[in-house]
Amino acid sequence: MESILACADAGKRARVADEIRMMRAGIKGENESAYHINFNFQKSEATAVIHDLRLEIAGRVAQIDHLLIHRTHRFYVLETKSFSHGLKINEHGEFLRWNDWKKTFEGMPSPIEQNRRHIVVLRDLLERLGYKNPIIESFILISPNARIDRPKDNEYAEVVKADQFFAALEKNLASVVSGVSGFLSAAKKVFFGEAPDLIAKKIVRLHRPISIDYAQKFGMPETSPAATVTPSKERKPDPVPVQHVQAAPEKPPAQAVTALPIAPISPVLACKSCGSGEISIEYGKFGYYFKCAACGANSSFKLGCGMANHKERIRKERLTFYRECEGCGSSAVFFINKK
Repeated sequence: MESILACADAGKRARVADEIRMMRAGIKGENESAYHINFNFQKSEATAVIHDLRLEIAGRVAQIDHLLIHRTHRFYVLETKSFSHGLKINEHGEFLRWNDWKKTFEGMPSPIEQNRRHIVVLRDLLERLGYKNPIIESFILISPNARIDRPKDNEYAEVVKADQFFAALEKNLASVVSGVSGFLSAAKKVFFGEAPDLIAKKIVRLHRPISIDYAQKFGMPETSPAATVTPSKERKPDPVPVQHVQAAPEKPPAQAVTALPIAPISPVLACKSCGSGEISIEYGKFGYYFKCAACGANSSFKLGCGMANHKERIRKERLTFYRECEGCGSSAVFFINKK
């Protein structure tokens, strides 16, 4: 995005700059929330955590900022919202954010309704995995420094500041585990079958990153230095698959959410016959291969994550090809065809 801004004309510069501003605010908000989540659950055997999960089920998409899976088989979908100044919820349940430049509140889509749509997709996925009638809770995480104005007749308990989420979760779980004093005691005494990390691994295998051509989005020429990237939620620059997080609290959350290990491969990035880089992936009788536009020769390639009995496959999404291994739940961009 910064490379696009550098070569954008005056008519597009304001749009690109605004997109970068929203990206940075979103990344900052998610990192703040991830820090507090990781701090409280880094050593927990009772809770598994997945950050930046994108699901595609039956034509519907859910982009989940954070998903917590508790050993009582309760699922917590967390949506992060970043507000530099303040948030207001009126008596009609409408969300408004403070515009410091205009000195007024302005409307915004309801994050509660957004999270409900995510839950519909997650519920569908869980039922397909065999978890019938899963209990899924919704929380909206707000920056600890933001001011929240709530209506008098409704506190909207699912809207909490990121640093207060653990207390809100403790209260929620205390209502589930009757007769057990406190969340920590409940976590030790209550176990509902399959361990949370095993459930998390099944979900992670269904993570589907999205590929976005930002140059095309802003009408930039194909010769622009801007590259196609695969961020999560059109915000983050690295195609990082989600995983069960075990993070040290003193490290920045951006380092805590690391990619699943993928063994290095040696793909053909130039034609074997003439050495040209003008190649693209095509599909033929024996599977995917590289086709050279310069000399017309074909070049085969093989994939492998390096683990015994694991077999990688290619998944195509428009011009982007992903290498995926079901065994270790990995997914990464392998090659992008030119238009």
